Amino acid sequence: MPAATPLPRGPSVLTLYSADDLLTEPGCPVCRYAAEAGDRYLGWFALEGHGEPTAITSLCHSLGTCPSHTRRLMAQPGAATRLTAVYRYVLTSARDRLAGGSQPVRECPACAHDRAAADRALDTLLDGLAEAGARSRCRELGGVCIPHLAEAAASRHRRSAAWLAQIQQEVLATGSGTAGWLAGLDQDTETRAVLRQAVPMAGTAVPGACMACLAAAQAERDGLARLQARAGGRAAGRSAAPPLCASHLSDAAMTAASAGRIRELLGTQAGCVTAAWSTRWPAGLAGRRQATRRAAGRPDHCPVCQARAAAGQHALAAIRGGVQQPGRAARLTVCVRHHLALRASDQRAARALAPRAVQAADLLIAELAEAFERTTEARRAGRAAPGSTAWRRAAAYLDGAVFGGCAP
Repeated sequence: MPAATPLPRGPSVLTLYSADDLLTEPGCPVCRYAAEAGDRYLGWFALEGHGEPTAITSLCHSLGTCPSHTRRLMAQPGAATRLTAVYRYVLTSARDRLAGGSQPVRECPACAHDRAAADRALDTLLDGLAEAGARSRCRELGGVCIPHLAEAAASRHRRSAAWLAQIQQEVLATGSGTAGWLAGLDQDTETRAVLRQAVPMAGTAVPGACMACLAAAQAERDGLARLQARAGGRAAGRSAAPPLCASHLSDAAMTAASAGRIRELLGTQAGCVTAAWSTRWPAGLAGRRQATRRAAGRPDHCPVCQARAAAGQHALAAIRGGVQQPGRAARLTVCVRHHLALRASDQRAARALAPRAVQAADLLIAELAEAFERTTEARRAGRAAPGSTAWRRAAAYLDGAVFGGCAP
């Protein structure tokens, strides 16, 4: 009798029975739970996941992880050896797409895991706030951050969301807790700030960098600079501060020069959320979710995200025009993700760039395979593995945003 197929192993789920498990220390309990779950997921990937066929298949479907999670994976000890092995498979999947494959690109599996953990924590917290003891403890610890207040306001727990908004206003009014956690816990904020410093002036090209990713990074940096200038008073009074997405709210809070400016920024962003549901609700839960998430600065409505997306689209339009010029196609550099975006809007231009893109992928795959073999042989012989940068270049080739729009 054949043995049953073993279930694939995966990262363990943090224990969570009630709101009491979340309300343990000051700061947003949802952020804290999601961050711990995310750390556990990345730790599992480093120990086991990088060798699991199901995990590798998932990464092939998503063309690796998002830039934020890719940077965190790169920062782990031993990342060079692991990612050299993993990117052999991911680059092969990307090459098939560049050659004409039509398989859709799926969501980053680490992002899906983090979002599921945050949703689980938020639902548990909102359910638990029906009890007086949990409400008292939550008030004592300061409530939730602004991004998760927006998620709460878009849920079915309207009464609990209104209560959390009141707690948040109290925290903002007293000036406690406004140094950072109200903007949300984003473990990639400092890395993004470092990468942003290396981005050249708008209109400047960087050899080897994806043209669309670089243009998007320049627009993002300039958009955040405009927000900082407005907070500094040079543009005060001209217009209300726009709602920011969670990532750009964290970026803006980090660059605010003083506690007073941080409070002003966070207070305005909190007001964007509460104003959406303190007024008349749109019809139905779906309308309420749409209005609240718009006010909370979802990527579709965050002005920095909009500027970034517009700059990327403008760069792709320039690439489409460049393809038609003799001899220029060989000088156009785009990452895999923007190549696929170009194919969706202009198949003819994508076909013109495909041979060079496939060739670049083939070269990287060969480098990764050679580096993996050298590392394996060195380990068997008890020697130090030779260094290789192929895994870093592979990450940038898949998504140029990994290194902030610049070459690795």
